[in-house]
Amino acid sequence: MQKELDRRLFLKLLSAAGATALIRCDSGESDNGSDTGGGSETPHKIVVLGAGMAGLTAAYELMKRGHEVVVLEAQSRVGGRIWTWRDGFKDGQYGEMGAVRIPDVHDQTLAYVEELGLELDEFGSGDPLYYLKGERFVHKDGDGWPAAFNFSTIEAEKGLGMWEDYIAANFDLFGNPRDGSFPAEGMMEAFDNKIYRDFLKDRGASDDWLLLYGSDQGSEINKIGTIAWMALEVADQDWDKTYHIRGGNDGLPLGLAEKLGDRIMLEHVVVGIDHDDSKVTVHYENNGKAGSMTAEHVVCAIPYSILRDIDIKPAFAADKTKCINELYMMPASRIALQTDTKFWQSEGIGGLKIAKTDTAAERLWDLSDVLDGTHGMVLAYMQYENALAFAAQSKDNRMAYLTGEIEKFFPDFGSKVVHSAAHAWSEDPWVKGAWTDILPGQGWMYPLLARAEGRIHFAGEHTSIWAGWIQGAIESGKRAANEIDSGVATGAVTSQSTLKRIIRRRAIRLARRFRFRP
Repeated sequence: MQKELDRRLFLKLLSAAGATALIRCDSGESDNGSDTGGGSETPHKIVVLGAGMAGLTAAYELMKRGHEVVVLEAQSRVGGRIWTWRDGFKDGQYGEMGAVRIPDVHDQTLAYVEELGLELDEFGSGDPLYYLKGERFVHKDGDGWPAAFNFSTIEAEKGLGMWEDYIAANFDLFGNPRDGSFPAEGMMEAFDNKIYRDFLKDRGASDDWLLLYGSDQGSEINKIGTIAWMALEVADQDWDKTYHIRGGNDGLPLGLAEKLGDRIMLEHVVVGIDHDDSKVTVHYENNGKAGSMTAEHVVCAIPYSILRDIDIKPAFAADKTKCINELYMMPASRIALQTDTKFWQSEGIGGLKIAKTDTAAERLWDLSDVLDGTHGMVLAYMQYENALAFAAQSKDNRMAYLTGEIEKFFPDFGSKVVHSAAHAWSEDPWVKGAWTDILPGQGWMYPLLARAEGRIHFAGEHTSIWAGWIQGAIESGKRAANEIDSGVATGAVTSQSTLKRIIRRRAIRLARRFRFRP
């Protein structure tokens, strides 16, 4: 009886040429299901803007479903903010200018690692060196803290374990992005205007504990909004192990690029986008020559910091334009420093985060923990004001500036460096920052970040809860692909013929679910 009822529903859907309530074409809603079935009934011509992980993911998923896809990338390489640097380093080692870590809870990233046949190495654990308030010390679990630290009794006992009290104990106030309970009721009103550091202070964190926590997490905590940070904390609360792709994290974008082949067009700089109810035309420049390409849909995986300078006709809705213009990019600078030995090990220092400091160098990470060879590979990782201070140095003076900061806690460090490479992401012309941070008072952006504008769909870490992570790029790329493959061109699908095609596709999927044919 149930199958007969479903069959009647199917026939009704198939004939409902005007059933706009089924699709909500004018609502800004889209089908974000995970169905990646056996390909689209009606292939579309799609142009993807950007060959970072989000753009590559969208293109790959759409290609697998039978769509005609072209990817336009401004740079001469793919990968965006996954950038493995090999030039000049010995022992076959390399540095990572962008993404380093893959948490074991980032399921979509790990699924691609498996699909592309890549291998992982796990970062080991160990005891870090701290240099805070002029005190240099290696801290083991259970050790006391220097007298200079004015911790509460419980902070002195638990150290960074206060994460459970100051952070995890508040998860219910925010909801979980993984189960759809984010944002929790009342969350925006309570926390939208608060810097994350101040949220922790309100929970009882002392200034010295915040100094300790910032040395572990980075100076970003002094800028980012509470909601953005806590959304990630809740989503990734079960994070235990941390991985890196063997041979370099660029194995992910390179693997996808190999699948896409000549669908990727490098050194094609997008300068304009024209769109209407039936098509999108992208204007670009390639080695000084102007060109254009017209498609049924576009996936825009260009960071909003760049998109705001592209000529768009007609302009997007006012709220979307405001979002694009005001979204903040966190400055970060990354310096890969190859050393003659892993000298820090002689002091019992280990793990990924080998040095946590309140200097302008901020933090040092040990990438050589997952690399072959006897040399060390140290990544200096600076955020926010420290990143900008590094970028403000002349390029000739940057290494001397950084070395001077590091030698406050690792004396004679400069004499141990055999090769180095650096990148200040705030200076990168194709991104103008490292990743997206939603700032206090910007909670209004959340419904807008990923919202399509007609036939233009948006992907990128900036449109995902997992901002700043590979997971966010992949998640958003898949979402954009699903929006297009579902037949929903938000706000643009208005013709009866197109509507019929969409309804028929939905009906066929329903038929497959209940195993009968239309």
